[in-house]
Amino acid sequence: MRPVKVILQFTLCLLLLSTGIAVAETHQEMVQRYIEISGIKNMLTSFPEQMDAMAAQARLTSRDPEVEKQVFEMMKESFNIERFEEELATYLLQNTDRQLLHKLLRWLESPLAKKVTREEVRSSSPSEQTNMVRYIIDMKELPPTEERIELIRRLEETTRMSDLMTKIFMEIMKGMMESVNLALPEMKRESLDRIYTEIGKMQPAMKDAFRQQIILSSFYTYRNISSRELTRYIHFYATETGQEEIRITGNALGYILKQWFSEVSRNLVLLHKGKSQGFEI
Repeated sequence: MRPVKVILQFTLCLLLLSTGIAVAETHQEMVQRYIEISGIKNMLTSFPEQMDAMAAQARLTSRDPEVEKQVFEMMKESFNIERFEEELATYLLQNTDRQLLHKLLRWLESPLAKKVTREEVRSSSPSEQTNMVRYIIDMKELPPTEERIELIRRLEETTRMSDLMTKIFMEIMKGMMESVNLALPEMKRESLDRIYTEIGKMQPAMKDAFRQQIILSSFYTYRNISSRELTRYIHFYATETGQEEIRITGNALGYILKQWFSEVSRNLVLLHKGKSQGFEI
């Protein structure tokens, strides 16, 4: 009887284990886990901070600084991280499948991907910015090897980070300009076509600036990642799966930005309707 009991216990453990795996590996659970460990959530939460920096620059050449200030405040108030995280999850659920997420999660949970993610998160914290600047300045005295320089360049090119940052910047800039334009009295508004044209002219310069910034900061970010490890990391993102993740991440963040600014526009329209003489300061 004892062998039978052992077999029954073993079978029960297998059933419980398989049930647990099935529950954990549903599409929705995989999406939530991907959001938590991929770093996309950190990028999402950084949007208000990026907007603050852009707003500070815009005020230097603003025609109506008070109007812009109120619009920027409305934008920050409209940014609800919990709701946008839900929309991000919905987007990923609709634009990924379990097979892709299984591959991405298996990669992200590998020792190398975890190590790289830790370094990325650590170096992006505000407290590390001074250390990063000092590190970059010190590189003039102790420059990296040619091999390392080439690896960092390949990393930026393969992960297309300058493309992603430029896309985010352009979407934020477009949303800001559209919202400010809508907040102005009708006689002061510009055509949206002109706004889009002016923003489009900025794109090449912005991409080049982001590329230089990303390459320089990457020397610091990946300073504890060996050249061999970095080569393996680049190799993954050169694969079809890696490139698909990059594409989906960019589209998902662009989608959230559009949702954010659409809400700001709706709030501005409601504000106009509630006032007899347009947007009042």
